[in-house]
Amino acid sequence: MKEEVKDEIVKKVLEELKSRKLLKNPKSSYKSTEKILYSLKVLPDAIKLIDEEIEKLEEEAKGIPKAPAKSNTLVLNERNATYIYGDETLETRICELKQISIKAQSQVRLVKRALMKIADNKWYKIIPMYYFKEMTIEEIAEKLDCSVGTISMNKKEIINKLKVYIFPDTFMNEL
Repeated sequence: MKEEVKDEIVKKVLEELKSRKLLKNPKSSYKSTEKILYSLKVLPDAIKLIDEEIEKLEEEAKGIPKAPAKSNTLVLNERNATYIYGDETLETRICELKQISIKAQSQVRLVKRALMKIADNKWYKIIPMYYFKEMTIEEIAEKLDCSVGTISMNKKEIINKLKVYIFPDTFMNEL
């Protein structure tokens, strides 16, 4: 089969998958950076909740006999209520939660270090005002005594710098 025919078939298949919403658009490092900035002030609490759940599960695990190696379910009893974790063992669940906690902690540290890297930028103050204090572009423009366009343009410029520090792999794939 000719290369042009193959390319055309692939293109049509991709278009069909997209039209049926079966194919996600690749992650945008810009949007991912904005999402992590919006979430930065609640992430430490989320990590704390995960760590508390890990502690609780580890405590509960002390009183539960180990499941046979081929068992597909694990049943936990808490005040006569039964919880089933499907195909995972308690150890698997604890391990997954620990990995989530460690990844989240690492991401928070990475974002904070990235913010420190750009802190000397003249327009840096836009970031905490917009993402952490949840001020509108208009409110920021008024406070900094400049136009909405100036704030929008500089916010975008700062996010474009941050995304390279925070999501270098996604950024590189976008090139």
